Order: sequence, then C-alpha cells, then structure tokens
Amino acid sequence: MTSSPRSPPRTVCYLAETDATAREGAAALERVPSGPERSVQPLTTDAVDGLAGWAAEVDCVVFAETPTTAAGATLLEVVEACGETPLVLFSESSYAPTAARSTDGIDGYVRRDTDDAVAHLADEIEWVCHGANEADADETEGDANAAAAGTGEASPDPTPIAMPGDHPATTDPSAERFLESVPDLAASPDRDHLFELLVETASDALERDYCWLSTVHFGDLTPRATAPDVSADALETHPRDGVLDECLRSGDPVRIDDLATDDRLDPPLEGVSSVCCAPVSDVGVLLVAAEEPAAFDERDAERLAAWGRFGAAVLERLETETRLRNDRNRLRQARDRLESERDDLEADRAELEAELDRDRTLFANVPEPTIRYEIEDGRPIVRDVNDAFTAVFDTDPESVVDRPVDEETVPPGLEHRRAALTDALCAGERRQLVSRRETVDGVREFCLTLVPLEAADGTAPDAESAGAGTDADAGTDDGADNPEGLVVYSDVTEANRRERELAAAEDRLETIAELIAEDVRTPLNVARGYLELAEATGDAEHFAEIEAAQERLLERVEQLDAIARRDEVVAETEPVAIHDVARRAWVAVETGDARLVTGENLVLEADKARLRELFEHLLRAAVESVADEDGANGPGPTNGSPVVTVSAADDGFLVTGHRPGADVSRAGAETTPVAGRLTAADGTGFGLGPVERIADAHGWTVGVAEEEGTTVAVRGVERTDVDGS
Repeated sequence: MTSSPRSPPRTVCYLAETDATAREGAAALERVPSGPERSVQPLTTDAVDGLAGWAAEVDCVVFAETPTTAAGATLLEVVEACGETPLVLFSESSYAPTAARSTDGIDGYVRRDTDDAVAHLADEIEWVCHGANEADADETEGDANAAAAGTGEASPDPTPIAMPGDHPATTDPSAERFLESVPDLAASPDRDHLFELLVETASDALERDYCWLSTVHFGDLTPRATAPDVSADALETHPRDGVLDECLRSGDPVRIDDLATDDRLDPPLEGVSSVCCAPVSDVGVLLVAAEEPAAFDERDAERLAAWGRFGAAVLERLETETRLRNDRNRLRQARDRLESERDDLEADRAELEAELDRDRTLFANVPEPTIRYEIEDGRPIVRDVNDAFTAVFDTDPESVVDRPVDEETVPPGLEHRRAALTDALCAGERRQLVSRRETVDGVREFCLTLVPLEAADGTAPDAESAGAGTDADAGTDDGADNPEGLVVYSDVTEANRRERELAAAEDRLETIAELIAEDVRTPLNVARGYLELAEATGDAEHFAEIEAAQERLLERVEQLDAIARRDEVVAETEPVAIHDVARRAWVAVETGDARLVTGENLVLEADKARLRELFEHLLRAAVESVADEDGANGPGPTNGSPVVTVSAADDGFLVTGHRPGADVSRAGAETTPVAGRLTAADGTGFGLGPVERIADAHGWTVGVAEEEGTTVAVRGVERTDVDGS
C-alpha cells in the first residue's frame, strides 16, 4: 500500500530588528508542533533591500516589529518588497488590528504579547497561505483544464490546502466547511450572531449534533448558543474551577475521550461519552460532544481551537467597533452639546455686547467727569475716562488710562488716603469722598462718588474676588470678569461756597446780636438813665454823659456795619511780610511754652489787620492741636516743648505744629499739602472756618495735612516785589 505524499515544508521569512531576535523568533516558529513542517529564514530589518529576492522564494513573510516604533518604521518598505507574497504582522497590542486591516499589503495580524502567540502565528500563516495557494490553484486548475480539453484528457483533482495540523494532501470536507464559513463569520454583525455561527459551523464541520457555546456570566460558564439538537434547558451551568476553566485560561483545546472514566468533567448531556472543547478568547468555551468514546482526534481539537481563535478575532473586531461606535456617539453628543453651548455663548455674547454698547454710550454721555476702573491683581486701574473728564481737567486720556486710580485721584504724601481709597474700591463699597483739583477754571472742589458695577450675576465685587482677573483691557475682552466700577466727580464748589457764605452770615448775625446785647444796649441804657436825671435835675453834666454814650453807640453802630460787610471784599491791601505778621499774632495768642520758628519769608499783598487775624487763628489752632496730642499721650517726661513753624511755600505759606522732639528742620518736607487737591478745611476740628473766610476774601485756598503734626497751607498767594527785589 502506497502512503500519501507529505506536504512540502512551509517556507517562511522571519523579519526582526536584530539578528538575535530574528533567529530566536524563527527557531520558535519552527518548533510549533501543529501544522506542516516549516523552514523559517531569519532576516533583519536592515536587509529590507534584499527582501524582494527572498519574498519571491518563500510562502509567507513575517514582520515581527511594531509599526509605531522606530524598529517598525520600515513596514511600508517591507510591504512593497513582499509583492504578491502574503505578509503577516507579528506586533505588540499597541498596534490595533483595525490599524493593521486598514494598511494595504498586510494579509494577517497576530499579537506578540500573549502566551501562545507563536502558535497563533503558525495558524495565521496557514490561513493566509491557504488563501494565496487557493487562488494559485484556481489558476492552475484553469490552465490544466484548458490543456486537458486540448488533449481530451481529464485534469487531475487539485491538491487542497490542509487546516493547521493536516499532513495528508487529500481532500478534507471538515476543513473545507470551516474555511467556507470564514467570510460569514467575519461579517457577523453582533455577538449573538457570531456565537450562533460558531456553534453551527463547528457542528456541521465536525458532523456532530451536540455542540454549544458557554460564556462567562457572573463567574460561571453559562450556555449561550446551542445547536438545534441541543436544548439549552438540558445544559447545566459549570463553575470556573474545572477543566473548562483550565481550557479558558490556557487557551489550549481539551479532549476527553471517555467521560465515564475521566472525572474532570461530568457528562453535560445524557448519552454523551466524549467531549472536545476550545476557548473563544476569554469570553467562553466552544464544546462539541459525541455519544461514542474517543470520537475526536488531535486534528479535530486543533481545528476547533483554530475556529475559536478566529471567532476571538472577530469578537475583538466587534468589541472594537462597538467601542468606536460608542465613542463616536459620545463624541457626537459632546459635539451637539458643545454646539448648543456655543450657540448659548454666542447669544450671551451678543447680549453682553449690546449691553456693553449701551453702557459705553451712557458712560460717554455722563455730564460729570467720570473714571471707569477695573480691579486687576488687587489694585484699581483706570480703564477709561469720559469726554467730560478730559474737558474739565484738560487731560489727555492716554496719560490717565492704565494708571492706578489712587495715583490719579489722591496727591502724593497722603498714602493713608490712597490705601483707604483702594480698600473701598476693592471691597465694592459705595462711598463719597471730598477732594480739590485743578481744572481749566482753576481749583475746584469735588465730591467723588465710588460706584461699583454689578457683576453678570447681579452681585457687586467683594474684597476676596477683587483682583482675580488678569485681562489687560475689559473693554476689549468680552470674557473679562474683573470687578469694575465708576468714580464720578461732582463739582460742589458753588454749593460749598454758598454754605460758607451762609455760615459766615450766621456768624456775623451772632456777632451783631452779641454786640447789640452788650455794646449797644449798655450805652442806650446809660443815655436813658442820664436823660432821666437831666430831666429831673436839669444838671448840664448829665447831658455830657448822654453825649458820650451816644458817641460810644455810634462807634458800635459803625462796628456793626463793618461786621455786616466783613468777608465780602477786602477794602484795602498793602505789602505784608508773613514773619512780621506771625510774630505780632504770636504775642496776641495764648501759646504756653510753645516756640515760634520762622522759615523762609514771604511778602504778599493783603489786608494787614485781617491777615493778622488769620494768623492768630492758625497759630492758636496749631498750638492747641499739638497740646491735645501731647496730652493724649498721657503724663510723663517730654523731649522739649511744642514748636510752631511759619514758612513760605511755592505759591503761599505754611503753618505747622510740631510735637515735642520733632525734627523741625524737615518742616513741610513731607507733610506739605499739594495745591489743587487739598481736603476741605471745614469739619477738621481745628476751628478754621474764619481762616477760610478770610482766605476766600483774598482769593486764597486753604488745606490741611496730618502726618507727624498738623500743617495748614494757604495757597494761591502771589509774591510781591518790594524795593525792586
């Protein structure tokens, strides 16, 4: 009896980065027991140029590198060199099967990072080589048939390609049925269809009625798909602690030839004597049973295992498609949500832009000078000024914008007021402050109103949120959320002047009332008394007393008239030196142990008497303020006596009270009030109302500064040249 001829060895070219890796991989592939013998030639990726010659002589080429790595960067060159020779990619799992399928020229794909990767590679080589040889066989068969037709002889049957592990070259219906079902299995739309086709094909190919697939469910293997002759109700759920779990974990097929003598598995069905099972990935186990013992051989087990691996590949594809579909749906939902949010944001932006335009129009049309500020990094910054601001203060907006509000509003030397203003702005407080400032019409008094603007949520900024933003210009950044507000300048010069005039008139009326009560009624009473005596006695001396009383009364009336006209105009002025007036006023004031120190002198035009009265008030206020501070410090020794200095300034003069021990040489150096921005003297507590009235009568201004003492500055004074000096 003649034995069947053996299949020739399968020739494979194994391509890897290094020679050692290539040789090791080639040797491992040759050692795989299943399938035909193999002759594997190792090559390195450096030899890609010579691969074309090798590829034409071998059945298959294996590229054992991952395309996403530097070693696998030559994949496209390998594909081109292989030509018509099948190419199997043997790579890490980081390069997904979907990526391999999308690359033209790759005929097979096997993951390299699994325990039985080399065995899977051998099976994959057989699959791809079968497809190539089948096409070649079809062409050869056509040529043979054509030749036979010409000679009248029948062509011999083509030699089929065996399944992995098939050595005889005879036709195998079982393998053919498996191979014919591959396209249908690969096209499975879902898991259920895949599982049913796995069972149906295995049952048909192995010609067994008892076939089913059990999948892992809550830790047990539960029947999922069955052949028509198997009732799912007749099958039991198997725990994962026996031979089926071993099959699932190892990835190798298991044959039980006689269930009666093999206690690894209880008979799953009545009348069943032998079982063959193979894993389907880590999802489940495909089982085929027969009534007779030893119904399955090694070839059946290998084919069932190959069928399970192919099902696992399709299952991975389905899972990948499901994952991609879910990801796509999530991305679509996210896209729709983002589009909706974008539309909402665009609508909000349009609304905010319209509101911003309205605010800008209102801001530009505010009749009072106004600053718009923004809190940036904890400090209010000027962002814009309206037309009224530039017109009243004759200021270029570019010189004001982006400057700190406190520097633009509060003069140097008043750091405590700057800090108070900054704190109020950052805290979002609505407050009013008093300030004086130089305008195109001269020095004017203003009431500064701090108006914090509400945020988008209707809340005003607070101290914690102030400074949270970092945008440079809220006017151009629609997304800026820095707290904003306005500083509005209201000119109160005329109102304050009217108040001062009213106060002066009230003072004059009080003075007149006092004089009438004391200096007018007394002479009248005296004259009336002497008149009664004269009538009674006829003595001429009484008439002389009456005349004297009338003269005194006339003098008082003239004084009343002068008082009534006081503060309206300065009747007569003359050059006066402030040192001389200060010394004369010092003598007339109760000064205690205080000392008077005069600095630079100043000669000015003034009503000498009224200027002396002004100095008396100033010196008295300076001495009293220093005395009050000294007393507030409590009893104890002091370093010297209080000092009051009088000195000239750039456009006026200063009167400063110094505490005992103060550095008099620095008088006015740091505490000098700045012209045009002085705090109103009214309400300071130093009794300077008469001082301001006298100053107003001369056209001067008065201001107060308090740091290391009390300094009163009289500004707007013109120097007078005396004797051509």
